[in-house]
Amino acid sequence: MNKFWAKGFVVLLVVMLFFTVVSRAADSFLVAQVSAEPYTAKKIEHIVRAGAVAEKGPEFPVMTEAGLLVKAVYVREGEFVEQGTVLAEIDLEQLAEVERGLRDEIRVLQLQNEAAEQNQALVLKEKEKQKKRAQEDYEKALKKREEALCRAEEELQQVEDAIDVFAAGDRAAMTQEEAAAKKAELWQTYFAKKQAQAETEEAMEEAVTAAERALEDADGAGTADNSVAINSLSIAQKEECLKAYEKIAEGGGKIMAGKAGTVTGVLVQTGQKTADTAAFTMTETEGGTRLLAEISKEDARYVEVGDDVTVEKNGEKYEDFSVTGIRQTEDGGLELTVSSEEHAESFRMGESAEITVTKQSGVYNTAVPLAAVHREQNSTYVYVAEQRDTVLGKQYFTRKVEVKILEKNSSYAALEDGVLNSENLIVTDSDTYLQAGDRVRLRQQ
Repeated sequence: MNKFWAKGFVVLLVVMLFFTVVSRAADSFLVAQVSAEPYTAKKIEHIVRAGAVAEKGPEFPVMTEAGLLVKAVYVREGEFVEQGTVLAEIDLEQLAEVERGLRDEIRVLQLQNEAAEQNQALVLKEKEKQKKRAQEDYEKALKKREEALCRAEEELQQVEDAIDVFAAGDRAAMTQEEAAAKKAELWQTYFAKKQAQAETEEAMEEAVTAAERALEDADGAGTADNSVAINSLSIAQKEECLKAYEKIAEGGGKIMAGKAGTVTGVLVQTGQKTADTAAFTMTETEGGTRLLAEISKEDARYVEVGDDVTVEKNGEKYEDFSVTGIRQTEDGGLELTVSSEEHAESFRMGESAEITVTKQSGVYNTAVPLAAVHREQNSTYVYVAEQRDTVLGKQYFTRKVEVKILEKNSSYAALEDGVLNSENLIVTDSDTYLQAGDRVRLRQQ
């Protein structure tokens, strides 16, 4: 009988062991396994990367005189050259012809000035002569007026005296008719002389006025002639140009770079003549390097003027760049100007590089892996794994906790404080879909 109960007990133990194993096997398949960890204090780091292109810096022109035949051009756009590098060469034979022509032009202007100065001297002499004659005519007119007026005055006075004598004289020898006739004759002569005096005075005044105007005309400014001054300016300009040509000839007709830099524009061609604009344009090596880059609308909020920038080109990193300019693009992104006062010789115009801007926030007390945060319609939440007492012992169950994201990057999210506590285990990963209240098993860390 004892053997029977002993065998039964063994069978019961085997059955219980079997169902325990089966239960544990089923539990491993049916219960979600999750990774969980408490929140941490963390800075949220944003890393913005973008392709960049080296931009040409401040340009300066390389000038030469206009009208010269280009014999050869030795550089091309984008080429870096040292100070004193020969950029192009001028045809010396054509340069000599230009110099001869310029000297001839200067001589022609000089001869024109000599002739003009002689003509001006002759004109001045003739003018002085006319002025002298006009002065003489004016003085003669004044003298003639005075003499004519004196004669008219004397003649009028003689008539007045005759009238006075007649009025005071003895007219006994005359009949009354003869006396009346004599008186009438005297007064008629008086009025005639009075009229003659007025006419003489008017005529003399007109003669004097005419002579005075002639004198004023002779003393006038005359015709303006600025040809000598104009020619003198032209001569000075041509002489300066000739000096420049002579300097080019002394240098063997070579156009050289005044300082080191990158050629940004070749504005002359072999076989053509130079214009009155720059022959070449170049960028200076001084003043550092500038790069242009575009970032997306999403990254734009993390970049501002003054941010430090790391630039990488061909495996080499440059740390001393910064954001010096920002311009918004049509799609809402930003065009960045990234500059450094160094490395001017390390970057050529048009070369590609990669920029990295790293921006860190302040410390957030509640930060969780971004994978722990879920969104459902207008709700943002995390799952917390909490222990509960069950008939099978202590087990973990999920609880949904709504949260508010303050800031995030591609790895972490900073949450508003006060919703979670330090004892909460935030579910960061699960091997199956979770819902609130699900029983879960924690993975071994």
